Amino acid sequence: SDTYTAQFESANGCDSIVTLNLVINSSKTNAISATACNSYTWNGATYTTTGSYTQTFTTTAGCDSVVTLALAISPAYQTEINQSSCSSYTWNGNTYTTSGNYTHTYTAANGCDSIVTLHLTVTPTINMTVTATACDSYTWNGTVYTTSGNYTHTYTAAAGCDSVVTLALTINNSATGTATATACDSYTWNGTDYTTSGNYTHTYTAANGCDSVVTLTLTVNNSVAVNTAQTVCDSYTWNGMMYVASGVYTQSFNAANGCDSTVTLTLTVNNSYHSTDVVEECDSYIWIDGNNYTTSTTTPTYTYTAANGCDSVITLNLTINYSVEIYDSITILSTSLPFNYRGNVIEDAGDYFFNGTTVSGCDSSVYLHVDVQTVGIDVVNSLDDITIYPNPTRGRVTVTADEVVKIEVMDIVGRRVATFENTNTFDISDLGEGAYTLRITLPNGTTVRKVVKK
Repeated sequence: SDTYTAQFESANGCDSIVTLNLVINSSKTNAISATACNSYTWNGATYTTTGSYTQTFTTTAGCDSVVTLALAISPAYQTEINQSSCSSYTWNGNTYTTSGNYTHTYTAANGCDSIVTLHLTVTPTINMTVTATACDSYTWNGTVYTTSGNYTHTYTAAAGCDSVVTLALTINNSATGTATATACDSYTWNGTDYTTSGNYTHTYTAANGCDSVVTLTLTVNNSVAVNTAQTVCDSYTWNGMMYVASGVYTQSFNAANGCDSTVTLTLTVNNSYHSTDVVEECDSYIWIDGNNYTTSTTTPTYTYTAANGCDSVITLNLTINYSVEIYDSITILSTSLPFNYRGNVIEDAGDYFFNGTTVSGCDSSVYLHVDVQTVGIDVVNSLDDITIYPNPTRGRVTVTADEVVKIEVMDIVGRRVATFENTNTFDISDLGEGAYTLRITLPNGTTVRKVVKK
């Protein structure tokens, strides 16, 4: 800058001297440098790349002021991290327990931000409890456990994380026991028949579900079998029992070892012969035994030896019918003459003798004294009006008369078999069946009636 003059020729031809007071304002140049991250804004312009940039400004003097910017752009770092973790993940002092995208800004060496994005996958640890009940011991993951308790084991799950399993274990103990038994020939235990002595075991399921092992100490004693044969007559008594038929019989005894001793009896029973010799004789009879029998009997026996070696017994069934001597006296009403006495006609009073045969074929002698009583018509009527009932009878008989002196009961051969006095009722139920003659004596005479015993 300075004062300068210049001479010009003016229009009127005169010098025109011009003095210039010159002030020179210099343009300014300036160089600046800048470092920025990602971008740099300078005077309203944004720069994202490194380079030299100029910009002209107007100074206060009105001159250009050129500024050159040496710009260094440092990029920010963007980093993506994929991370898998089990249960939780700690990053930059923070613990993350859930999967997600997490960012963190660092300052890089160039001073710019370094943004790291964490893509986190959190796989939770698996915790589970299993229960088990075992007898005596339980093997889990190669370890044998013999007591109840809670045990843990860590597995690697499909995602590579721990899987913690807790075993709630109950150990029940098996039971053992012994039993003894003594049996004959065989012993059935739990559905199995054992025929020899020895030690046998059987496993039961106890109330806790475990085995209960019982050992049986078994003694098997053998029964004894004996065969015997007997041939007897009629019957055979063996050990208090009577056998009357041939056959095979068995009885069991207690042997010394407490078992049955079975005896088999093959028995042959030959029958004795029994027959009855039925004889009917008069007065007496001499039988094959040499005895003279004078009364009826069914007891005598006579024994032979039969071909089978047994007795042949004959029993005598003897009926002795007696010859009859009857001494009888009767009083006959005169109105009853002639009177029929045992088929003989009585014409008048007197002594009579009749010789005949009884119904059994024996001799019958009757000595009869007859009195004849003369009576009036009233007496005859009173005797004729007497009746007896019931007739036939099974025992009890009634006579229709008030004053009965005597009632004599005569059998068919004329023997007196019963007498009743001073009664008009009597009982002949103890007499055999047949026809009987009743001689009825009243105060005013005697009359005869017939009665049939059924």
